[in-house]
Amino acid sequence: MSKNNNTSAWYALRRTLPLWSFEENIKELIEFLPKYKVDELIVKIDSEEFTHGQPPLEWVQNYQEKLFRIKEAMEKLGIVYSLNPWITIGHCDRGRNAMEQLPGLKTLVGHDGTELTSCACPLSEVWRQHFSKVWSLYAETKPHVMWIEDDIRTFNHKPVEFSCFCSAHLEMFSRRVGRKVSREELVAAILQDGKPHPWRKEYLDMQSEVMTDTVGFIAKTVHAVSPNSSLGLMSSGPRSHCLEGRNWNEFSNALADGKKLYSRPPLFYDESLETLYFAADNVKLTRRCVPSGAIEQSELDNAPFTQYAHSTVFTFLKLVLSYAYGCHGVTMNLYDHSGTPMEADPSVGKMLADKKEYLNTLAAKCGGDGSFRGVQLLFNEKSSYLKHLDKGDLAVGKFEGIAKSSEYSMLTDDGDSVMQMLEGLGIPTTYDDEDVVATCGQTLRCYSDDEIMKILHKGLLLDATAAKILFDRGFGKYIGIKSIETPVLIDDLGSFSAEEYCNAGFGGADKKFLTLTLPGYYARPKMSLAEISETSEIISYAVNPDAERVNVLMSAFENELGGRVAVHLLDLNSAYGRNFNHPFRVQQLQAVTNWLAKGKLLITVKGEGAYPLVFRKDSENSSIIGFFNLTFDPWQQVEFKLHDSREIIACRVLSETDWVEDDNLLISDDKEGNKKIIYRRQIDFSMPIFIALKWKYD
Repeated sequence: MSKNNNTSAWYALRRTLPLWSFEENIKELIEFLPKYKVDELIVKIDSEEFTHGQPPLEWVQNYQEKLFRIKEAMEKLGIVYSLNPWITIGHCDRGRNAMEQLPGLKTLVGHDGTELTSCACPLSEVWRQHFSKVWSLYAETKPHVMWIEDDIRTFNHKPVEFSCFCSAHLEMFSRRVGRKVSREELVAAILQDGKPHPWRKEYLDMQSEVMTDTVGFIAKTVHAVSPNSSLGLMSSGPRSHCLEGRNWNEFSNALADGKKLYSRPPLFYDESLETLYFAADNVKLTRRCVPSGAIEQSELDNAPFTQYAHSTVFTFLKLVLSYAYGCHGVTMNLYDHSGTPMEADPSVGKMLADKKEYLNTLAAKCGGDGSFRGVQLLFNEKSSYLKHLDKGDLAVGKFEGIAKSSEYSMLTDDGDSVMQMLEGLGIPTTYDDEDVVATCGQTLRCYSDDEIMKILHKGLLLDATAAKILFDRGFGKYIGIKSIETPVLIDDLGSFSAEEYCNAGFGGADKKFLTLTLPGYYARPKMSLAEISETSEIISYAVNPDAERVNVLMSAFENELGGRVAVHLLDLNSAYGRNFNHPFRVQQLQAVTNWLAKGKLLITVKGEGAYPLVFRKDSENSSIIGFFNLTFDPWQQVEFKLHDSREIIACRVLSETDWVEDDNLLISDDKEGNKKIIYRRQIDFSMPIFIALKWKYD
């Protein structure tokens, strides 16, 4: 981002200028980027369909002159110039064979033995020598940022899914363990059922070191030629990067190489309102992983482009989400890489221009210092190290239908289901320290006993798998569990029809049922049988086809530490899906999390609608609350409930250009410090709402 530009909603357009349409494309950029109000041009090179794979040195030498022309043109317009080569080691082969042009090139080898022909192994000296020459030419143009694509990873290099198990990697691993190891032997050890084999840690440590060394090599290559250029990283989501053992601090510092790091968390590609939950979560989680002070520019990608793939409204929503959640800017991959003029689809550029002032106003308020509040989620970059595998999971729940060759994917961190569950029910989440914590799956295996004891002083929401882990480690008395079995397919335990949400103190009632046909039709969840403490309070039961209560399903317990724990005896990763959500589920989980917070839950939202995405960001004496409607049915009004003992002295709504008072806002306060803010207007999916609060200074 330029120091000379005061815009808050930074637009960074990523654009490919192919050889056959270069003159037309650069002329259009010069004419229309100012009209679109673009702040930065990120030139993509040798991209997508027309990539050469490993770009030939002669091709790059010839194209370099065009890069200088682009930079000069942008400087005259006051637009920042950056570069984004499409590959580092390569995304996929697509029929290219780089070994023909680069004799001796070592390529990625998958865990199943598949050898690629274009995607380079980062240990390959031939690749490093070629890469150094190519990127030195790029760096000679002195770009503001040199962006690295997310192919700088060890997974998802189609058709290889997980790598690298080439001879060089196997030799390196063999030296580490003191004997020769074959690919088959290593993969079997990494993927063994149950307790992880020691080789898994050794292999992940090795991969982490190799990739950290690789990005350090890339940064040194750039800075040897252009010391003032920053390095930017597109990542693939921290939960996925657990698969390669990424040490985020070491990796990021090596890539930054003494400069400020630029981070590009993706907002994902599907046009589905529900993906915005994952987009917001990925922004927050990636921010937690990269070093403090990194410049965050989210990735808005409309592939495969045009309104047939992504509506202009959805593109706008991704922009709004990025700035609402505090990103410094947005990198926009909005047009194809075939030379098609941008104005072939004029709606996108018009939207960018029309909405710039609105987005500037939003970004100015939501950026900067402050913290996003909510229920705290847990994440640990070492999740893949300690996760226990059960190949039987391939047949149920979230792994249903995954091919046998994808067993490796089961090593991915499995804590995201609790995020989607809470967010979809109007309960915001965060990765910052809070008084209420929620977790599912096996993430807790990565936490020490001391860390767990600190969590047990708080409010804690657990699924069956997380509760079983705590029980096995000796924490049963703190979570209200006297015995608990490993979760198994519910149908192996008997005939179960529904969850009876029966506890009136938590908003339930007799014969208030939620389906156990989860996560969707033709699928069934896993459940644990457990004996709960005599002082636990039962929130729900699993019932049989005659509506008879058979097993406790959800319970609440206050421990001797002063902490509160709620346990749901379904394995959430096998249970969560659209069937899980229901108006009764909103009542249940909002009541439970409020109980865990001892009546002081920071923010929830409700109304006559479904699938809200809500947030609260607090600064010293002000807060921003936001609401996205992620369904096509409009909400007729929305009701926020906030806990804060301070008095609200100003409350304004974001209009098209400013924060204004609005008669449709109703504010009430109770003696416990809970604020109710009702916004009495119809809220469509296409336009979120944002409310700025100013608190009385204590």
